[in-house]
Amino acid sequence: MKNLTKQRLREGKAALGCWISIPAPEVPEILSLAAFDWFLFDMEHGPLNVTVLEGLLQTTSPKISPIVRVPNNDLVYSKQALDVGAHGIMVPMINDRASAAISVQNIKYPPLGIRGTGARRASGYFTNQQDYLSTANEETMVVVQIETSESVSNIEEILSVKGIDAWFIGPNDLAASLGHIGQPDSEVVKEAMDKVLKAGKRAGIPGGTLSFSLDKARLMIERGYQLLAVGSDDYFLLQAAGSALSNLRSDASNVKGHY
Repeated sequence: MKNLTKQRLREGKAALGCWISIPAPEVPEILSLAAFDWFLFDMEHGPLNVTVLEGLLQTTSPKISPIVRVPNNDLVYSKQALDVGAHGIMVPMINDRASAAISVQNIKYPPLGIRGTGARRASGYFTNQQDYLSTANEETMVVVQIETSESVSNIEEILSVKGIDAWFIGPNDLAASLGHIGQPDSEVVKEAMDKVLKAGKRAGIPGGTLSFSLDKARLMIERGYQLLAVGSDDYFLLQAAGSALSNLRSDASNVKGHY
């Protein structure tokens, strides 16, 4: 396993990703034809279980790093996602140093963690078990999700935990936690995000967020966000369909007859 996204982050480069929540293997297969750096397979808010996840990972290009957002900070969820081939785990609702330390333990093999050694598909169905075991701790990503006022207050302590590879801000949940539900662009949320970004830079730990606005995404990259989700499977599907229909209906209104 070679985690190309983790390598990009180490080099100070931006890594652009796409959220995947539609439980159909054709979706990552089709989106793999684009030049994404990583996919986020959403088991927290998406209708994905480990059986579905395995099929989605099988159709993901080896050039794209598969990261899985687990439902919560739980050993079973993390090790199952890794065993079927995930290159990283995004752990939601990391609010303090203790929960950050647990996330690392759940994702790493001993002596850094407590993950069990049953990486079935990830180790080529045990045909390269020893190679996988010797490189997994280095190549597997631990991404802690910062999405509450408590996590922002404790960001320095969270990022002090050894083994954390990246952080990721959930702007919508953060807005709700800060009393601005449905307003991720409010000044209060922006200030909190800026605090996290500065803490990440001081700690030397890259991080990111999501922005489906390309203009905002460009600004975020300029400010130093590296792990950036720029769309999702359902978003791209709806945007392309909506754009095509809007353009055709506009063209039809300018010609004789009616649409």
